[in-house]
Amino acid sequence: MKQNIFIIIGAALVTSLSSCWMKSGGNDTGYEYAPDMYYSKGYEPMSQFSDSSKYRYNPYFMTMREPVKGSVAIGQLDYQYPFDNTAEGYEASASLQMPGLTLNEQIEGERLFGIYCAVCHGEKGGNDGTVASKQASMKPSWANYQDKYVKELPVGKIYHTITYGKNNMGSYASAVTPKDRWAIIAYVKRLSMMDSLGNMPKAVYIESAPVAAAVVPDTAKNPVPAIPANSSSSTSNHSNHNKH
Repeated sequence: MKQNIFIIIGAALVTSLSSCWMKSGGNDTGYEYAPDMYYSKGYEPMSQFSDSSKYRYNPYFMTMREPVKGSVAIGQLDYQYPFDNTAEGYEASASLQMPGLTLNEQIEGERLFGIYCAVCHGEKGGNDGTVASKQASMKPSWANYQDKYVKELPVGKIYHTITYGKNNMGSYASAVTPKDRWAIIAYVKRLSMMDSLGNMPKAVYIESAPVAAAVVPDTAKNPVPAIPANSSSSTSNHSNHNKH
């Protein structure tokens, strides 16, 4: 009986001491039962830097390969944009045509205008939003959306401005999908037709315009077809700020 007691006490003593000496910490996992249950055999993030000789096939010692150049993610086709953020690219963007838009998409464009554009341009395009009211230097050179400049401004140039930004206005490409940019532009054009009593045309279904060849900058060697901007996504920005 005494022998069993000594065995139990000894086992408890060894266990308590081992818990002090064999604690895990930092990179030391201590003693573990069935370690394969805890650690994946896959690559651990950044672990490839410890042995770069094994990872010489991919750039920057990456464990994954880069997509083939020109690859487009599923559902991101309409994010492809052929024009650069240059004066030449801005002029060339005039060749872009309005894609087809349903009534619901246009209603969404009006809602997004209220979120992203109205803070500067005002709810009805009077350039009297909260930001513009507090900081006069933020106002564009044209009076309001009913100005001849906005009425005649090609929709492609507004899309270019939303995508890249212009003058005091920043880019909204990260906030508004391509489809939603067009929906916002449709609302901007409706606002440009508002009369002195505040009446403007109702939203109607917009059919896709025929795709025309885009006018590309002189630096480009081959003509780039205009984007059929109704591919498959959506994003938003302001409308246009200062006149070019």
